[in-house]
Amino acid sequence: MSITQLTAGTDLTRQAVTKHLAVLGEAGLARHLKVGRERLWEFEPGQLEEARRSLEVIAAEWDHALEKLRLAVER
Repeated sequence: MSITQLTAGTDLTRQAVTKHLAVLGEAGLARHLKVGRERLWEFEPGQLEEARRSLEVIAAEWDHALEKLRLAVER
Protein backbone atom coordinates (compact mmCIF):
# COMPACT_ATOMS: atom_id res chain seq x y z
CA MET A 1 0.00 0.00 0.00
CA SER A 2 1.11 3.57 -0.51
CA ILE A 3 1.50 6.06 2.33
CA THR A 4 -1.61 7.82 1.03
CA GLN A 5 -3.60 4.59 1.24
CA LEU A 6 -2.24 3.79 4.69
CA THR A 7 -3.18 7.17 6.12
CA ALA A 8 -6.58 7.52 4.42
CA GLY A 9 -9.36 7.97 6.96
CA THR A 10 -6.98 8.31 9.92
CA ASP A 11 -5.54 11.16 11.95
CA LEU A 12 -2.02 9.92 11.22
CA THR A 13 0.26 12.14 9.23
CA ARG A 14 2.00 10.84 6.16
CA GLN A 15 5.31 11.90 7.70
CA ALA A 16 4.68 9.86 10.87
CA VAL A 17 3.74 6.74 8.91
CA THR A 18 6.75 7.19 6.64
CA LYS A 19 9.07 7.34 9.64
CA HIS A 20 7.54 4.22 11.20
CA LEU A 21 7.74 2.29 7.94
CA ALA A 22 11.38 3.32 7.55
CA VAL A 23 12.12 1.83 10.99
CA LEU A 24 10.23 -1.36 10.10
CA GLY A 25 12.16 -1.47 6.84
CA GLU A 26 15.51 -1.14 8.62
CA ALA A 27 14.48 -3.99 10.91
CA GLY A 28 13.62 -6.16 7.90
CA LEU A 29 9.93 -6.31 8.80
CA ALA A 30 8.69 -4.31 5.81
CA ARG A 31 9.94 -3.37 2.38
CA HIS A 32 8.98 -0.96 -0.34
CA LEU A 33 8.88 -0.96 -4.10
CA LYS A 34 9.17 2.35 -5.90
CA VAL A 35 6.46 2.79 -8.53
CA GLY A 36 6.72 6.15 -10.22
CA ARG A 37 6.85 8.75 -7.49
CA GLU A 38 5.25 6.51 -4.88
CA ARG A 39 6.59 3.80 -2.66
CA LEU A 40 4.37 0.80 -2.16
CA TRP A 41 4.95 -0.88 1.18
CA GLU A 42 4.41 -4.48 2.21
CA PHE A 43 5.24 -6.49 5.27
CA GLU A 44 7.72 -9.37 5.26
CA PRO A 45 5.56 -12.26 6.55
CA GLY A 46 8.49 -14.51 7.48
CA GLN A 47 10.24 -11.78 9.42
CA LEU A 48 7.02 -10.79 11.18
CA GLU A 49 6.44 -14.40 12.20
CA GLU A 50 9.98 -14.62 13.58
CA ALA A 51 9.45 -11.38 15.52
CA ARG A 52 6.15 -12.71 16.90
CA ARG A 53 7.81 -15.92 18.10
CA SER A 54 10.61 -13.94 19.76
CA LEU A 55 8.12 -11.70 21.52
CA GLU A 56 6.19 -14.75 22.74
CA VAL A 57 9.39 -16.13 24.31
CA ILE A 58 10.12 -12.80 25.98
CA ALA A 59 6.52 -12.54 27.23
CA ALA A 60 6.69 -16.06 28.71
CA GLU A 61 9.95 -15.20 30.47
CA TRP A 62 8.38 -12.07 31.93
CA ASP A 63 5.27 -13.98 33.00
CA HIS A 64 7.49 -16.51 34.80
CA ALA A 65 9.58 -13.80 36.47
CA LEU A 66 6.52 -11.85 37.58
CA GLU A 67 4.91 -15.00 38.98
CA LYS A 68 8.07 -15.68 41.00
CA LEU A 69 7.99 -12.11 42.28
CA ARG A 70 4.30 -12.40 43.20
CA LEU A 71 4.95 -15.59 45.16
CA ALA A 72 7.91 -14.01 46.96
CA VAL A 73 5.90 -10.93 47.91
CA GLU A 74 2.99 -13.04 49.18
CA ARG A 75 5.31 -15.04 51.46
